[in-house]
Amino acid sequence: MNLIVLVHRASTRVLGPAATFMSVVGAAWIFAIMVIINLDVFGRFLISQPIDGVPETVSLSIVGIVFLQLANTLRKDRFIRSDMLMGRLRRGRPRFAYALDAVFNLLGAVMFVLISVYLAPKFLLAYERGTYVGNFGRFTMVIWPILLTILVGTVLTFAQYITFALRDVLGAFDRLHFLSDDDVHGDPAA
Repeated sequence: MNLIVLVHRASTRVLGPAATFMSVVGAAWIFAIMVIINLDVFGRFLISQPIDGVPETVSLSIVGIVFLQLANTLRKDRFIRSDMLMGRLRRGRPRFAYALDAVFNLLGAVMFVLISVYLAPKFLLAYERGTYVGNFGRFTMVIWPILLTILVGTVLTFAQYITFALRDVLGAFDRLHFLSDDDVHGDPAA
């Protein structure tokens, strides 16, 4: 159990700042996209000159922003889930509830590993070939930076799921006393 505790603490200390940083970058990206969209709209109506590539940029950006913010959303327990059954289990059979949460978190980790394994070759291929969206001669945008953003987001979300699974394994074996309150319940600033 001591190894699990050490791994959990180390991953929590690394993942927290990384996930927060990526979420802040995602929020700044949202602001930048809003500015670009507004400039495009004003350009269309005031001087009949739209900004080239805004639809392509926005469509790729939305996907990138989602994956930038996934790990922090999970870390802050903001994913949508129904917890009516889990709430009752936590009150009546907390160790069983932790075991179910561990299974849930391991399944989440498996899902994000599968996404990463599927995406990694596509990213490498897009990087090697310089795959782009847009119209050549007017506006083009390479897609590998977005694919890299998605890949980093999936890896970080996978790591967050594993960290939660470790916490839940400790809870299932009634060993949460090895962790601090912040490790069990998340960041108090959340």
